[in-house]
Amino acid sequence: MNDSPPQGWLAFLARFWQFVLGSTLVAGGLVAIVAGYLGASGTVHVGLQVPYLLSGGLLGLALVVFGSALLIAHALGRQSRLLRRLVDEVQELEALGVAPVAPPAPAPADGLVLVPAGASSFHRPGCRLLEGKTARRLKPETAARHGLSPCSLCDPLGSGDILPSR
Repeated sequence: MNDSPPQGWLAFLARFWQFVLGSTLVAGGLVAIVAGYLGASGTVHVGLQVPYLLSGGLLGLALVVFGSALLIAHALGRQSRLLRRLVDEVQELEALGVAPVAPPAPAPADGLVLVPAGASSFHRPGCRLLEGKTARRLKPETAARHGLSPCSLCDPLGSGDILPSR
């Protein structure tokens, strides 16, 4: 008996069976709905249309719903595995003493913020959104009076500061 992991198509099907089965069920359900409609539209008597409605319409709808549920379960499972992997990587970095995210740059000593030309927000020096841009220096109150909002990435006011009302 060979205990090696599956290769080729078997490996694909083992990993994506929910996606394959869900897609097949949705496609089959749509085909059943169309076949039921075509069968019902070809008969004049209402009593003869009921079997088409039941077999094509309701069975097709059930297949589409069940197939969609499998597709959603597949997508959520993949996202869950990705998130778990990312959390594990962050925990490994923290265990090694490496900060996964660099702390924001300290506020400038003069209290001024940077505003790039044509921007709708103001930033602290060193913000990644300012790379390659020329910016003018303003007081945060002046920037707020001009209708600019603080950058959500670099938080130029710090977590506790509140903008003056306009």
